Amino acid sequence: MINPEKVVGALSLTAIERPQGDMRDSTLLKRSGWYSQSRLYRVYLPNNYDGQKRYPLVMVLHGCRQSHLSIQSISAFDTIADREKFVVVYPYVTAYRTIRMRDCWGWWHPRHRQRGRGEVADLSRIARQVCSDYSIDSNRLHVCGLSSGAAMSVASLVAYGDIWRSGASVAGVPYGESARSVRISRFMPVRLKSVETLVRILRRSLLDEPPPLLIVQSSADRVVAQELGENLRDSWLRISDTESEPAVRVSGDMHGVQWELNQYSDATNRPRVAFLQLNKLRHGWPGGMPGKFSIPKAPNVSELIWAFFKQT
Repeated sequence: MINPEKVVGALSLTAIERPQGDMRDSTLLKRSGWYSQSRLYRVYLPNNYDGQKRYPLVMVLHGCRQSHLSIQSISAFDTIADREKFVVVYPYVTAYRTIRMRDCWGWWHPRHRQRGRGEVADLSRIARQVCSDYSIDSNRLHVCGLSSGAAMSVASLVAYGDIWRSGASVAGVPYGESARSVRISRFMPVRLKSVETLVRILRRSLLDEPPPLLIVQSSADRVVAQELGENLRDSWLRISDTESEPAVRVSGDMHGVQWELNQYSDATNRPRVAFLQLNKLRHGWPGGMPGKFSIPKAPNVSELIWAFFKQT
C-alpha cells in the first residue's frame, strides 16, 4: 500500500537535474500482415547502467501531435530513471495507414488494440526486443502514456496483461471507447459508452485479471472529459478484485492545483486501481518540463507514476 506521505512527496518534486545516462535509437521492423508497421523507438539507459544487474523497464507513449522525443523531453522520466535505476523506452507511432490526427495511436481501432495485431502487438515486440538487447527484469515491465498514448497503454494492458506488470493513463480513455468519445472539434458532438458496455468489452478481451492501473484526470480537460477518466476507473474497478472503498485517500494543493488520490486495493492490500483527480488543468502532462502539451506548474505525475509502479 502506498504511503500518503510518499504521495505528497512525489507530487511535490520538481525535475531540475539534467539526465546523465545514455540514449540509444533503434527501429523495430514491421512484421508481415496483421497491420504491423516499422517503429522508431528510443531507449534511455540510466546513469552508471550495469549490464550485470536487472533493471525495471518503463515504456512511455506520446500523445497526438507529439513524437517520442517530445514526450521524453516533457515527462522528465530520464531524471527519475537516473535516481531510481530503471530503463525507459519511448516508442514512436512512426507510420499508420488509417485516417487520424497526426501521430495519434489507433487505440479505437479493433485491429490495433487486439492481441497479436497492429500497434499493441508492435509495442509488445519493442518491449521484448529491449529485454533482449539490455539487462531488463522481464517481470517488471510497465507502460504509461499521455492522451492517445494513455489509451494505447490501457489497450496494451488488456491485450498483453501477461507481459505488463502495471500501467498508468494520463488524460486517457477507457478500453473499448470510440474515437467520438474525445472532443476534436467544437462542431462534433461527443458520444460516450456506458460503463456496463465497457465492462462487457473488457471481459471479452482480457486473458486474465487486469494489471494494476493508475489513472490521472483533470476536471478541466476539454479534450478528454472528466467522465472518461471516471468511466475508465469504474470499468477497471468492476473487473478487478478490489475492495469497495479506497484503501488510501489523500489530497492537497500544489501550485494552486487541488488534487485528490484514491487508491483501491485487493483483500491482500495489493494496489489494483488508483485515481488521481486534478482541477484547473488543461489537456496535457502535469508537472512536466516546459514544452508543448506540458503543464509545469502542477503536481508531478511522473514521480507519482513511478511510485505506483514500484509498489505493484
